[in-house]
Amino acid sequence: MERLLLERLEVHLDPLSDERRRLRALASARALIANPDSSDSTRRSTVDALIRSLDAHYGDPAFLRPALKLLGDAAVLHRPLAPSVIAAVRPFLNGGKSLAADAIAVVASIAESSPEGGGEGGVSLLASVLDEDLVLSLASSPVSLVRSRILNLLVSSIGRAQSSVSLLRPHLMLQVLLGLAVDLYPLVRRVALDGIMAFCEVAGSDLDGSIIDCCYDRAVELFRDEDELVRSAAVRVVSKCGQMFAASKERMGNMERMDVIFVQLCSMARDMSVKVRIEAFLALGKVQLVSENVLLQSLSKKVLGVRSGSKTITKWSVNESKFSLSAAGAFVHGIEDEFYEVRTIACQSLGMLATFSIQFADNALNLLMDMLNDDAEAVRLQTLQTLFHMATHDHLRVQEKHMDMFLGLLADISALIRRAARKVLQLMMLPDIETFKSAINCLITNLETYPEEEEDIFSVLCYIGKNHGNFFAKLAKEFAQEIVPSCGELSLDSPRVAAIVVLFISSSISNEHLTCNIPVAIFSYAVSLVGRISCSLGNALNRDALMAYLCHHSEIPFSDTTLKSKVANEMCHSWSLHSVISEVKVKENLLSMNEIATHLKHSQKGVEQTDEELMQSIQSILEKVVETWPLIKLHCAHEVRRTLRTCKEELEMIAWNVSGSPSALLEFALQYVQIIQLIAEIWEKLQLKKSHIVGTMTLEFLLEKLSMSLRRMRYGFPGLSREVECHIIELTLLGFVFRLCEVGTCSNFVLKKLQAITSSAEFLCVEGSSKLSEFAKELLRSCAEGGTGETSQPFPIYKLLELFNLQQVAFTGRFKCIKAELQVFGCGSEWLLVYLSSMSFWTHVNLLAGMK
Repeated sequence: MERLLLERLEVHLDPLSDERRRLRALASARALIANPDSSDSTRRSTVDALIRSLDAHYGDPAFLRPALKLLGDAAVLHRPLAPSVIAAVRPFLNGGKSLAADAIAVVASIAESSPEGGGEGGVSLLASVLDEDLVLSLASSPVSLVRSRILNLLVSSIGRAQSSVSLLRPHLMLQVLLGLAVDLYPLVRRVALDGIMAFCEVAGSDLDGSIIDCCYDRAVELFRDEDELVRSAAVRVVSKCGQMFAASKERMGNMERMDVIFVQLCSMARDMSVKVRIEAFLALGKVQLVSENVLLQSLSKKVLGVRSGSKTITKWSVNESKFSLSAAGAFVHGIEDEFYEVRTIACQSLGMLATFSIQFADNALNLLMDMLNDDAEAVRLQTLQTLFHMATHDHLRVQEKHMDMFLGLLADISALIRRAARKVLQLMMLPDIETFKSAINCLITNLETYPEEEEDIFSVLCYIGKNHGNFFAKLAKEFAQEIVPSCGELSLDSPRVAAIVVLFISSSISNEHLTCNIPVAIFSYAVSLVGRISCSLGNALNRDALMAYLCHHSEIPFSDTTLKSKVANEMCHSWSLHSVISEVKVKENLLSMNEIATHLKHSQKGVEQTDEELMQSIQSILEKVVETWPLIKLHCAHEVRRTLRTCKEELEMIAWNVSGSPSALLEFALQYVQIIQLIAEIWEKLQLKKSHIVGTMTLEFLLEKLSMSLRRMRYGFPGLSREVECHIIELTLLGFVFRLCEVGTCSNFVLKKLQAITSSAEFLCVEGSSKLSEFAKELLRSCAEGGTGETSQPFPIYKLLELFNLQQVAFTGRFKCIKAELQVFGCGSEWLLVYLSSMSFWTHVNLLAGMK
């Protein structure tokens, strides 16, 4: 077959063939080359035929262009063919026409696909095909596509070539790039600027200053280019040159030049193109060694005058008014830009420049605070990140006028914004006591509104208390009065009380002199919060160390006097304690470890005996539940309800005093009784009539409730035996049959779902010791027949109901129960919501959240 195709290919590639046959021949050749089943000899013969056709159709671009592309693809797919293809394509590079562009593309694709991934091996391959004279000739080609492609080839080779392998010598490379940077076509100019950028990055500090000047001057010339992509590339080159000037040995002599570069970039920050403005602000953030006067000028639209005793922009060799106007208010325009992307980058650059000047940081803070009200979440988030960056460099000095706007972000609708605002507040040094009090009240309100963010809020409170001990000392008495128990009780569930306790503890840890002024009772209250406080601080503070510290300052006996003093000293000087608690010795009046172990053994033995009796009682009740099945099938609804109600009441009576391992079995039994009650009600509704019964809303509700209860039982009790899991799955299948009885039809989707669930039951039976029931076997068979269409009989719903039988299963207590309780209270009774879900092992979590 391949031989026949090759013969036909040769015929169609003949010069005497018409154009349609020649193009069809190219399609056949591509199929032979791309076919993974083709032999190497077939591919080689196909490529040889194509190479011969190039000479035969030398004057036919309509054939040569797709043929060259096909040869390049063949060489990429099968590397052994590359030398032949390159030799065939090489003459077209000297053509000087548009075919040269296609030939360059073929050579570039082969080089990129080299085993070295386009590295040194790829550059070596290019160097073997393209000598310097040929590259220079192609770079000066009158065809723009040729210039563009050879330039792309040169740019991609920069940085990959080693010292011994290069397409052009460095000075020739730079001449070509600088020359093509003023090409007539924008695409060529942009790629040339990208090449200059890559050339500078590769050369690094080894590049001569005069060469950097040439690259810089050429990029500045293109600041006024008509194409926005060219201007963007020019901004990137100027930014790179500025970084190289700042890193050079004559960096101090380049300070005035850096001011000039900064001002030039400020002028580009007002460009009409969004892309150019974004690049300009990105570049501004990377400028170094800028004088403070120039930085301050970029924050003010008003031209600043001469400042005595310091160098100003009037000393530049350029016209003073023109220079000042170029820089004036650049960042003001940036943060007022209509595009949020520009505002975001401007904000980021402000933060990067703020690390060079405290005065600039103070002035920039006024602009940043206005950006906290921005409509775009990305801008607000970047503003907070900028403030955090300034705070980490100790250049964030907030004033009272700023705080109202900043603290308002703690109530932002976005959780990311709230978290970022708290992160900044954690590092702030608040200016006065009133600001400190406002910040604390806002955090407490934040905690009341978003209790799920308690860990993060506690962390901020800890650091604020640690860093502002003097302010807290003046308000300690006022805060202490707020948490004095009224009516003899103190509720640590109150967010305000918990927050104030956290403040007391964090202030005392870092300010030892405050400890004597804190009531002992507060340390006792904090013991119950020890887990929440230590979690909020992460690894910064050991939980055991914190517990030792609180017990040391409370009236709870914990350790001897020497250890107390050591713990206190450690806690006052560091957030972390790892070795102190290991030295804790229990007092003589406490039980020794041996006595505790003996006591626990005796207690455990009694508990195990009691648990065994309880589990037997629960098991007997479950057996009574299973015995109601014949009554359910006989429609003795009254008797069934009475029996199941009695069983449920007995289980509830046991639940009053049960704890420990029988708790899971008790919870399982209660849910099991509820499921049987639902099945009995549904069975009564259906009445097992032979005709289709139209379901009512009540029946639909019961079916949905049964489905939810079965899912809760299946996934809420990890550790169930295989037999019990199989029993629950059969009850689930019964629920599906009930629903089919209500609907009357069975779609392919339902059949597949039933088959999958039945198969899982079969798998559990194989793993365990039980056998698949007749009900499940019939259901599996019916689903298989219905899915393949082998039978035209309706789905045997009533037969399945007759086959189902509620079997006795040994319910052991060797499993766990996963349960949580969430209560949300709002403004009135109509807002009360109680939600039960599977969340944590035998943990009832009560979350009280005020809904506004």
